[in-house]
Amino acid sequence: MTQAHPTRTAPEDLLHRLTHLRVNRSSGGPALYKPVTLLWAMARARRGAERLLSWSETERELGGLLAASGVPPRPHYPVASLSRDGLWSLPGQDDAPTAHGDPRPWFTERRPLGGPTEEVYDLFRNSAVTRLAVQEQLLELYFGDRDPAPLLAELGLPGPEPDAVPGEPESAERDLGSAAVRPEQWLLTATEYEQGCRLLELTEQRRHGTRVPAGGSRPKRSRAARLLVLGRSEGRCENPECSGQPAELTDRGLPLLEVDHVRDLALGGRDHPSRMVALCPNCHAVKTRGRSRERLRALLLRVAEERHREMGTGK
Repeated sequence: MTQAHPTRTAPEDLLHRLTHLRVNRSSGGPALYKPVTLLWAMARARRGAERLLSWSETERELGGLLAASGVPPRPHYPVASLSRDGLWSLPGQDDAPTAHGDPRPWFTERRPLGGPTEEVYDLFRNSAVTRLAVQEQLLELYFGDRDPAPLLAELGLPGPEPDAVPGEPESAERDLGSAAVRPEQWLLTATEYEQGCRLLELTEQRRHGTRVPAGGSRPKRSRAARLLVLGRSEGRCENPECSGQPAELTDRGLPLLEVDHVRDLALGGRDHPSRMVALCPNCHAVKTRGRSRERLRALLLRVAEERHREMGTGK
C-alpha cells in the first residue's frame, strides 16, 4: 500500500510554493527574478505598505532592485510568472500573459495594478517567523555564492549571519529588526509555535551541517528557530533552577534572554526549538562555563523537550 503524504497546513503549503519556484537556469545557476521579487514584497508587507502597487511604481522599484542584483531590469517577467504560480495578484486582468515569449507589450498596454496575493501578503505581514523561514530558504536555494547583504540592506530585511565571535550569545533580538518591539510582536500562541516548527522541519534536513559563510567554521543556524524559542519562553529564563533573572529589558523592550542550543550544532545537535532554550545571561554562563554545566545541560535538554511538547500540544 502506498503511504499517504501528510496533509500540509496552509502556511506549510504556502512556504512550499514560495520556496519551490520554477526559475530560469539557462545561465547555469538560478535566475534571481522571482526570489528578488518575493523579498521585495516581503519587505513592503513587513513595513505595512499597500499590497497593490501601480505598474509604474512596480517598474521603478522592482526594476531597480533587479538591476542591482545583476539581472536585467525586467519586472514584467517575474510578475507574469508569479501570477501563473498563484502567488501574485493582477486584479481585473483575466488574460495575464505567461512569462514565456515577451510579456512586455501586454504590461506596457495594460499598466496593471498588482502585488502579492492576499494570502502571501498577510503571511508576510503578520508572522515574523514565517518571514524569516521564507527568507532563509530563498537565500539558500537561489543565491548560492552571491552576496545578498546589499539587497537585504536596501530592503530593510535582516542581513545574512556573520561568522560568530567565540562566546557570542545567540540572541533572537537582532532578528526582529532595529526598531523597538512590543510583546505582541514576539510572543506566540500554541498554534503559531506549532506551525513555525513544522515550517522549520520542512527544510531542516537540507540545512543541517551547512556553514556560514560557505566554508566557514560556524554551522548555519535558523533565525526563525530563535524567534520560536523566545516566543515560547514568554520572556522568562527556561532554566527551572534560575535564581532570578534581571527584570530589566533591553533598549528595544525585549527580555534579557539568550537563545542557546543545549547540544552544540558542531557536535551534531539539532537546530530546532525542541533542542534549544532561552536563558538569562547568568544561566547561560553556567551552562557554558560553570562547574555544574554537564548536569545543567542534561536538565535543560529535558526542559527543552517538555516545553516544546507542551507548547506544541497547547497543554
